[in-house]
Order: sequence, then structure tokens, then C-alpha cells
Amino acid sequence: MDNILENQTCPTIGYQAANICVPVSVEPYARAGATLTKCCGTPTVIPGRQICGGIKNGICSFTLSQSICVAVPVEFGANATVGEAYVDCLDASAEDICTDCSFSPAPAAINEETIL
Repeated sequence: MDNILENQTCPTIGYQAANICVPVSVEPYARAGATLTKCCGTPTVIPGRQICGGIKNGICSFTLSQSICVAVPVEFGANATVGEAYVDCLDASAEDICTDCSFSPAPAAINEETIL
């Protein structure tokens, strides 16, 4: 066999159509932006220690709501694995039948539904 490389393959491509489904959870969050403080009027300065009104270490609260639309980039993909190999032995010869593909062609694939 002249100039035949060992382990040479004849690659082909098969295609599989599929509907892919993946659950997606959207967890909302809100981050406070930089605050903007506006001074209203002039400050009042009172000498000495005074009792302050209100709640000690209190917090003023208010509620904001906002409708949002979230774009979620999702990459779909699949890993392919191959099953066990089957062989349908064709011609065997002492002659070089590979160079010109002069062996008998492969029979058509058998449809599994035909077997059932």
C-alpha cells in the first residue's frame, strides 16, 4: 500500500434537530445609586446639648417600584457522544480496492421502524 497514512479517517457530519428547554430564574436586585442631598434653608445652630426629636438611630423609609425588562443571554448547546460501533463488512481483497473505491457499495441503512 503506497503512501497510505495510518489512522486516516473519512469525516462526515450528521445533524440533529432538537427543541431545547432550560428553566431560567430571574432574581431581581436593586442597588442604591449615589445619593443627592439638597440643603433646604440655612442650618440652625444652638449652643449646648439639646434633646433631639424623632427616633434615636431611626431610619426613614420609603418605597420605590419600577417595571423592568431583563435581557438574559443564554447559550444553548449540547455535547455529543457516540454509541458502540457496528460494522457491516464489505469486500476484502488482496488488491488495492481503496484507491479507486472499487469495492461494493454499502447497503442502505436499515430503518428501525421497519424492524419493529
